[in-house]
Amino acid sequence: MKIVLAQINPTVGDTKGNYNKITKIIDKYYKKADLIVLPELSMSGYPPEDLVLKTSFLLEINHYIEELRRYIFQKNVAVILGAPIKKKTGVYNSGIFIYKKTMTIINKNSLPNYGVFDEERVFKKGKKYNTIKYKNKKIGLLICEDMWFDTLPRYLKKKGAKIFICINASPYENEKLKLRKEICSKIVRRDKVSLIYINQVGGQDELVFDGNSFIMNTQGDIIEQCKGWKEDIKVVNLSDKKNNKYKTIVQKKNEFNTWSGLTIGLKDYYKKNSFNKIVLGLSGGIDSAVSAAIAVDAVGSKNVIGIMMPSKYSSLGSITDAKMTARLLKINTNIFDIKKIHQTFISSIRKHFSNNLKSLTDENLQSRIRGSILMAFSNNFSYLLISTGNKSEMSVGYSTIYGDMNGGFNVLKDVYKTDLYKLAKWRNSLKFKYFKGPKGKVIPINSITKNPSAELKPDQNDTDSLPPYEVLDQILYFLIEKELSVKEIIQKGFEEDTVKKVSFLVFKSEYKRRQAPPGVKLTSKAFGKERRYPITNRYKN
Repeated sequence: MKIVLAQINPTVGDTKGNYNKITKIIDKYYKKADLIVLPELSMSGYPPEDLVLKTSFLLEINHYIEELRRYIFQKNVAVILGAPIKKKTGVYNSGIFIYKKTMTIINKNSLPNYGVFDEERVFKKGKKYNTIKYKNKKIGLLICEDMWFDTLPRYLKKKGAKIFICINASPYENEKLKLRKEICSKIVRRDKVSLIYINQVGGQDELVFDGNSFIMNTQGDIIEQCKGWKEDIKVVNLSDKKNNKYKTIVQKKNEFNTWSGLTIGLKDYYKKNSFNKIVLGLSGGIDSAVSAAIAVDAVGSKNVIGIMMPSKYSSLGSITDAKMTARLLKINTNIFDIKKIHQTFISSIRKHFSNNLKSLTDENLQSRIRGSILMAFSNNFSYLLISTGNKSEMSVGYSTIYGDMNGGFNVLKDVYKTDLYKLAKWRNSLKFKYFKGPKGKVIPINSITKNPSAELKPDQNDTDSLPPYEVLDQILYFLIEKELSVKEIIQKGFEEDTVKKVSFLVFKSEYKRRQAPPGVKLTSKAFGKERRYPITNRYKN
């Protein structure tokens, strides 16, 4: 049996566009294969969330499924894809097999309801179903989470399944690819059935999908694999590949996957929401330099604009570094000197504050002036403004609401500061052109090596307010990703006062994070729908 692995990038809600993408693949490959396999909910995009509660949306899905049936009827090929299907008993996350006049619909049994997933809210659980017979083979069709539990694969094996086909919309997380392969290997070794794992690729709001679809034989060896982070089509003859181990898989560095996830997340947010260009503030620091590099790698130099906004506290070195960032990335820039605007604000406000103006208020005013200028660019030209705060800063509230937090997207939202430095060094060492930006050095060395500072008052360093990032990020990891208590973290050797301070800042800053823009999710516990803490909260431990 010749099978096409169609690893595509669907757009949520663009039913017609997804239909056109699917039919183009069918038209190109129907003479070259017996079966074309597409990802979970490929007709609607994933996750459709509350769109599936709209009757009009479900009717549109049904219309294009019927159009697809008519289209496939003229071709001598079978197709497997995913779509939300409404029945009298509810709405289901369904897998659909279409061949000639035959259409078989199976419904997802295991609905994930943790982390970023809340499928139980919008979908109804399906019941156990039989295998699908095609070309004298019995296919065990699984939908994403169904593969992660033993019940359904074992049931389908008993029903005579000779191959498992698992359609997925599996978001990327660190170590996720390794975990998928371990689960698949366990299934094929136990049941002596080869497995096709097809995953979608692309960005959808905070989520990024890495693709990396593959075929695994009964020994647990991957015999073919699609590219990571790109749409890819593979035509595989199972009989030819039965005993051949895939030789050319390259285990990419963590930095490659992280950078790829950030670029595809930003690119698809930009493209699927129809923005004209990306605009961001350039301060000369590591955060804005890396954000600018990711933006250029995602959408190209001509589509990125950097805005420099020096104040009376900005060092000459920072202005130089910001200009160097622009030169390395070949982006256009504008310079707004905010000294006069800042002074006008201060003069006006002092009258109402009885000359009792706090240093923090003064610092935040500068950030909000910059945020207003950047938002003016976004409003006036329909640019996507990206904010540049990292996960370390977002965790402890080292950011200004309505200031540097302004933006439609924050590409670094789930990247700790210490990881940011690793990413910068890795990107500068890239010797070949893989992304849209230039190869080699794109981030100024001085932005990487100098002490981080917000430069909102004289001689300011981040360590004036925070522990060193090497310490802070470890504590944050234990607090956020591992959900450890203050006592448990102290027992790991960290200073008690430091841990208590960090924990206090994390809880105190929840209200800021609720108002922050969305950003790419990379870790097992990203801020947003995955981590839901109350704003009003007196728990301290």
